[in-house]
Amino acid sequence: MSWLKDLYDTYEENKDLAGKIQRTNYGKEIVLLPIAHAYQNAQIEVLVTPEGEFHSAKVIPKEEAPTVIPVSIPSAGRSGTTSAPHGMHDNLVYVAGDFEEFGGTYKKSKEGVPSYKMYINNLNTWCESEFAHPDVKSVLAYLKKARMIEDLINEQIMVEKDHQLIPKWSKELEEELGEKPLLFSVLVGEQTTAFIRFSIYETGKGSRPLWGDLDVIESFIKFYTQQLSDASLDYVTGEELPLTENHPSKVRYGGDMAKIISGNDSTNFTYRGRFTDKNQVASISYEASQKGHNALKWLIGKQAFILDGRVFLTWGKKETEMPSPEGSSVNFLDLDSLFATDEEAEALLTPDTTHQAFSELFTKALNGYSIKLTYHEPIHIMILDAATPGRMGILYYRSIEKELYFERLKQWHQTCFWRHTYGSKDKKRYTFWGAPSLRDIAEAAYGMRASDTLVKNTIQELYPCVVDNKPIPLNLVRSLLQRASNPVSMEKWEWEKTLSIACAVMKKHFNYKKEEKSVALDKNETDRNYLFGRMLAVADILEERALYKAGINRSTNAIRYMNAFSNHPLKTWKIIQENLIPYQARLRGKGSYYQKLFDEIGNSFIPEDYTDKALNGKYLLGYYSQRHDLKQKQEEKTEE
Repeated sequence: MSWLKDLYDTYEENKDLAGKIQRTNYGKEIVLLPIAHAYQNAQIEVLVTPEGEFHSAKVIPKEEAPTVIPVSIPSAGRSGTTSAPHGMHDNLVYVAGDFEEFGGTYKKSKEGVPSYKMYINNLNTWCESEFAHPDVKSVLAYLKKARMIEDLINEQIMVEKDHQLIPKWSKELEEELGEKPLLFSVLVGEQTTAFIRFSIYETGKGSRPLWGDLDVIESFIKFYTQQLSDASLDYVTGEELPLTENHPSKVRYGGDMAKIISGNDSTNFTYRGRFTDKNQVASISYEASQKGHNALKWLIGKQAFILDGRVFLTWGKKETEMPSPEGSSVNFLDLDSLFATDEEAEALLTPDTTHQAFSELFTKALNGYSIKLTYHEPIHIMILDAATPGRMGILYYRSIEKELYFERLKQWHQTCFWRHTYGSKDKKRYTFWGAPSLRDIAEAAYGMRASDTLVKNTIQELYPCVVDNKPIPLNLVRSLLQRASNPVSMEKWEWEKTLSIACAVMKKHFNYKKEEKSVALDKNETDRNYLFGRMLAVADILEERALYKAGINRSTNAIRYMNAFSNHPLKTWKIIQENLIPYQARLRGKGSYYQKLFDEIGNSFIPEDYTDKALNGKYLLGYYSQRHDLKQKQEEKTEE
């Protein structure tokens, strides 16, 4: 239960935010839910006077629909088969005393009690308790009049025909009754499924929403929690508190019914074979379960990376927003707030960034996060997914001290360091130095059209490589080598992106030139793979420039034979070399310059290494560095 305790502590550190609406950087509204409360989309808002009279009603736009509502344990997880009412805001079938008069049918409890009566009885109990709130009493007084649907029809919110609520709108009805009511634009189902929320309207003061009123929220929490079972040992907090066997769903999003903690299967093997009763597994208090799950919902809505239902979440207890293992070096650095000048912020995006400059900027970013945290404060990392609609699993969980976490991040970004150019025909191209994101690595290894399942599984595989400094999986290394060696299978921009990502991973995988973390050409390297890569790069640039001079636009032989070259370098090199002869002649004096490069590289080989054995990923490093070096020299010459 360490994950639940960590989430409980996170809630306690941020409890001042409970019930208050926040907005993410993308404009999304999020709320750290108070205990005994949940999120629900409402379609109609009913305004009641303090005297308990109907004032007005309005249809709620979809963007304003999310509403924080008071709930009980049974109502929070209710489905079509259960009929437990919510605390105050609820569906029409619960709050409308005239529901049956307009063609509806009440839900009923096992004892046969109609849903409206259950709702009124519960609301009445709250209003008669020592924790009653005057605004809630006003709502109760109005609802006891049992005329809500009639009022909504008079207000032209709902539509009836022959004293029956119209289920769906149609063209025939539009011809008969006029313009389509706004309610049908926000409802998914029939009118009878509408969810109602309440506000208080005071003359001269306007409306006051009850779903965001902290006093009303606190009133319900005190009322509901005092009704819970006798206290017992809570495994999360270690205190004597009222327990619960029913834990929240809707963790990832509003319609998500998968639960992390569930013991409702007494006929199969959820706990049987080890225990006779589910409470022998763990006893968890209502408060700890609510606070832990609500903190998780809040964190997911605020900062999680979600792919195909899988949640990747990194957080701190007080300073919740922490750099994620998934992000690239550019994603990691908050360029807008971290640097004092635009020139400093753009240093990562320039083509001549050195590793030293990158390291200094990255260390500065780490220090910016670190000073917000206390000494040895832990960072938490969680991966969640649901195998079935009702069961969610924690696939990965790690709590790690901030000093070690930041050191691991620094190590990953500095050893998986390379020069990257991203962008396509339709998008602006940009260059940066550092580590690619884990998603980019997955898509480079398996293609831009790889299934979300494959991509999310690959990202999960890579998390321990960042957080725990584990080796990169060999299957991933091989796949990157294969795809980067096959440029003809993709567009040029995609291959260039794939190549640079492959180089970053190969550098990390082989721990290549640990003391010199740079993409600069290493003319002293004698590794056969690196040297063969250099030869291929020279051949590529030579032919490319000859074709450009002749006004021909096509792939070079080096590119077309790259896949074969990676498997049989010596055999394929003879073919490439023969095809280069006319291009060398076309370049005249420049052709002799490239020949000198071939001779220089050839002389660097250890004789016994000059074989036809398949190349490993180091050849990509040699190819990229030599190609980049030649292109830079050409650019410098052009500028002169």
